[in-house]
Amino acid sequence: MATSSTSLPPRDGPARMHLGNSPLSYPLPLAANEAYPVEFSGSGSEYFRIWIVNLLLILVTLGIYLPWAKVRRLKYFYGNTRIDGDALDFHGEAQKMLRGSLVAGVFFAVYSTAAAFSPWAGLVAGLAFVAIWPVLYRASLKFRLHNTSWRGIRLHLAPSSLREVYWAVLPPNLLLIVPLALMGFQDGEMPLQGTSETLWTGMLVVFGGLFLLSLPYFLWRINRFRAAHSAWGPMRMEFRSDSKDMYIVAFKTLFMALLLLALFVAAALILVPGIFVAGKSLGWAGALAIIPLFIIFIVCMNILPRSYLGAHTQNLVWSRTGNRYMRFKSQLDSLPYMLLQLKNYVLIGITLGLYWPFAVVASTRMQIEAISLRTRIDLNTLTDTARRADTDAVGDMAADMFDMELGI
Repeated sequence: MATSSTSLPPRDGPARMHLGNSPLSYPLPLAANEAYPVEFSGSGSEYFRIWIVNLLLILVTLGIYLPWAKVRRLKYFYGNTRIDGDALDFHGEAQKMLRGSLVAGVFFAVYSTAAAFSPWAGLVAGLAFVAIWPVLYRASLKFRLHNTSWRGIRLHLAPSSLREVYWAVLPPNLLLIVPLALMGFQDGEMPLQGTSETLWTGMLVVFGGLFLLSLPYFLWRINRFRAAHSAWGPMRMEFRSDSKDMYIVAFKTLFMALLLLALFVAAALILVPGIFVAGKSLGWAGALAIIPLFIIFIVCMNILPRSYLGAHTQNLVWSRTGNRYMRFKSQLDSLPYMLLQLKNYVLIGITLGLYWPFAVVASTRMQIEAISLRTRIDLNTLTDTARRADTDAVGDMAADMFDMELGI
């Protein structure tokens, strides 16, 4: 686990935060934590105007306008997110984001072409993409942090080694590329003479299962890397969580999905007895009974487990992120969040998609306003300290030349 670049100030003397060899003094910690709620002031009608213009320009330009649309969207949501009355800001330039989109597009095109040419070529291209992906991920994260600021102080990526980012990002991608490659071989000729289709399918199931079983662990590692290498001024964040916490969330989500499946099967058996008997026809009455039930099942399966997973993952990640001077706390209630997503889903369907921006704003408001910032030291004092210690401008200007936004 990464450690903070600062040390806990003594309680019986002047508190000092050290940045390099220059101690910065400020008053003693507060007697109790002070909480600052995060507020969101955006509205669906405002975002609808941004969204509809973005959508039309993306269509007219055949997707070229996408980075400019993303900048407008991020500026709107950042600008409407406030802590202690001050809004976040996004400084990214669309031209640099376009460069990142082109890089990602080239990799995808090469992989798709190679996979269409032969399974072996697709495997080689996939492995090459997986090998370079951690570097691209770190570049994208660095770009996003550097172009995010609060109170005029930009966030930045704390020093990280390639080994750290490769260990966080590479293994799950390798576990994913293997079953994809196996599926490519399964559709064509077997790569090894005498390999039976049953054995090939078994290998596909094994590697796919390994990917799914390890996914919570690597989601934890990626969140740990991202949180532990984010910094504001001299203050580096920490992510104080164990991988078992992510597994608990994942298994609870899986239990909810299996429970929904069991309820669907039970309801289907009650409405149409013998529905799962091979060769038995449903008939008109059975079809009329089972089709609405199936639609309800798909909607609930798409919304409820995903919303539960999103709410509890947010609470886990944000509530375990911070340092010894400032921490975050997220208290997103999963039940109201699931009901909101259900409402959004219905209204998007009724309006043929036009309710989408209103749904995004409503979801964002609930997510953001569930978060609060808690500090042991007066926030204005922390800000002054961060501003005086923010001496990395030259390095950040150089970073702008090489980093890119990949939309991850």
